[in-house]
Amino acid sequence: MACPCRADFRFGTVLKRTVLLLVSSLLLGLVSFGLQFSAARPHALASTVQNFEKVRVSFEVLDEPKKLGKSQSNSVNIKLLTAQISGETLRLSARGLLRGDANLQSLNRGARYLCLMSLSPTALSDREGFKGGCRSSPVPISSAPKPSQLISLLRSKFMENLRGVDDNSAGLVAGLAIGDTSGLDQNLIDDMKLVSLTHLTAVSGANCAIVLAMFYLLVRRLGGGRWWRLGVGLVALIGYVQLVGAQPSVLRAAVMAAGVLIGISLGRKTAPVSALALSVIILLIADPWLATDFGFALSVAATFGLLILTQPITQRLQRHLPTWLAIAIGVSLSAQILCLPILLQLQSGLSTYALPANILAEPLVAPVTILGITSCLVAWVFPPAAWCLTYLASEATWLISKIAKYFANQDNVTLGWPTGVFGALIAGSIVIAILLWIKAEPNSLRNLGLSVLAVIVAASVGAIGFNLVRSANWPLSDWQVVACDVGQGDALVVRSRGRVALIDVGRENRPVDECLRRLEVHRIDLLVLTHFDMDHIGGLSGALADRNVGLALVSPFKDERWGATGTNILLSRAGVKVIGVEKGMTGELGNFEWQVLNPNRAASGSDDSNDASIAMLWKAPDFNLLTMADLGEKGQMRISAQSTWWRDPILQTKPLVLKVSHHGSADQFGELIERLRPDLSLISAGEHNSYGHPTLRTLRLLQGAGSKIERTDERGSIAVAFREGGLVTANAPRG
Repeated sequence: MACPCRADFRFGTVLKRTVLLLVSSLLLGLVSFGLQFSAARPHALASTVQNFEKVRVSFEVLDEPKKLGKSQSNSVNIKLLTAQISGETLRLSARGLLRGDANLQSLNRGARYLCLMSLSPTALSDREGFKGGCRSSPVPISSAPKPSQLISLLRSKFMENLRGVDDNSAGLVAGLAIGDTSGLDQNLIDDMKLVSLTHLTAVSGANCAIVLAMFYLLVRRLGGGRWWRLGVGLVALIGYVQLVGAQPSVLRAAVMAAGVLIGISLGRKTAPVSALALSVIILLIADPWLATDFGFALSVAATFGLLILTQPITQRLQRHLPTWLAIAIGVSLSAQILCLPILLQLQSGLSTYALPANILAEPLVAPVTILGITSCLVAWVFPPAAWCLTYLASEATWLISKIAKYFANQDNVTLGWPTGVFGALIAGSIVIAILLWIKAEPNSLRNLGLSVLAVIVAASVGAIGFNLVRSANWPLSDWQVVACDVGQGDALVVRSRGRVALIDVGRENRPVDECLRRLEVHRIDLLVLTHFDMDHIGGLSGALADRNVGLALVSPFKDERWGATGTNILLSRAGVKVIGVEKGMTGELGNFEWQVLNPNRAASGSDDSNDASIAMLWKAPDFNLLTMADLGEKGQMRISAQSTWWRDPILQTKPLVLKVSHHGSADQFGELIERLRPDLSLISAGEHNSYGHPTLRTLRLLQGAGSKIERTDERGSIAVAFREGGLVTANAPRG
């Protein structure tokens, strides 16, 4: 009778302690959130920020400047120290985000600067209380502390040693060793995303473990006692966090590693899961905004998966596979299983080749990290040795880049997956089923998990098989027009008698490149870049990849944005002849006769690039095509009033395909749609885009005109052909 009572007592004690821990953690987290929120948004600064005012400030740089996407813009977290408001100098401690051009890269972490700063508000959910931009170059007023200077010196010397190494290899060495991904080529980033290898450059638990093990074993080898091992290990962890930056995944790994190290030094057995939970609690109290960070969530989920699933999965695989292979698969699967519900919120499909890519790439991470860190430490003492180490590391990263490229270029690299809440529920069900099957003690629960998993897998396999059959029949052999699925952007392919025109290229390189490869387009005779918005020209490098371009037509709009400049540079380097178009220009593409409807001569002075975008009418023997780019209602009214092209009898006697303007936005001239009455309307929009495209107004206009509507956000890429007196469409399965 004593044992059950004791068990109940212990259970009750554990339950009470758990509840007490959770409640106290929640209270501490709320207090921390309140203090940090108030500090970031001091009352004295509130009106200045809300009114977008310019004030003279001093600030401290909190971390390393980061590049924003493909643009030349940069950002860095800062802390305002003083601000001159209404003739009074106020002392502050307000955290914000400073944005600017490439000159921002010269700012040093820990240093202090003066500048005239324009302030603007941020969302209440943001950690930063304001956004700022210096109206002139920041003036330094104090240097960074000595430790920060040393860290900056190590980073700069390390990056110098990477010069002369293949760009992709060098970028990966920097990414794996010190978390600096600024040197990575966008194509390589896209490849790694497709095969789930981007976690390699997100410094986390494996990197911290390697660094800790290096110094811990070195001290033990030199005869140092446990307290020496503890001290050196903690210093190494702190130094490494400073070196790579306080990224969420790094902080999680470092705090967890420190907890385990302290436990070992005290001679106490520390459960890894408990150490993980404690590190999460500590970090969320210190920084409540981590609760909204996907990187932090992925780091925690991956670590939890490794801790609870690696051993049972490996044991089951060892019955049928060699031990080394069972361990490799077990480690990779364990992390990916727990991360699945989160990953599917960040990407539209399930990576088909993630497992083999990770099995091949993961063994190379440890050597690269060790060589990179060692190189970083000796770079300022003995540069030749550092260069040799980085060169050896680059050979391994060259292999990683080849692995990523190989698998990313395979067919069906991603498989479609339901999006939104439904997709997340399915992913969560899979995770729970696997946990029950592997970890549950009663056989009934294990069988339940296996049954649920079998049903989901069977349904998924059936859906995948259906998509593969559909994919094998796409595109139509006689296609003449294809609206490529490039997300929230435009890319339209026109083909006639072996000649090809491409109208816009989307935002990213890979989607347009994959679409063109699938269509077997090896040469682009006519490239039309309707205007210089990034969702129309961002994927230019992907379109140009291994393809010749005969002629490029661009808008004459005087666009000072980097996208316009970068586009002209890329076309020039590729040796493409470029012509600025205007209304009335004509030409031929196979059986198509094309005519430019917009812009006119005055387009260079248009209010925006949309108003000056290129609209074209394509006439063919079987059907006509009208491409409207992002031309808004006013522009559509103008081209309707300035000519009578829309009255052409040919437009009334032949089917008309309309590429709907501006992704189906509400900015449409309804009368023109009613006059044209297109037989088929193509809308290129991103799935679940934040703009609400296509709008209900536009859909109703098209439906009222009797038009069949095809949308890339619903059906993926859409091919159009003319058969037996009518238009025929087919779509490529998403992913």
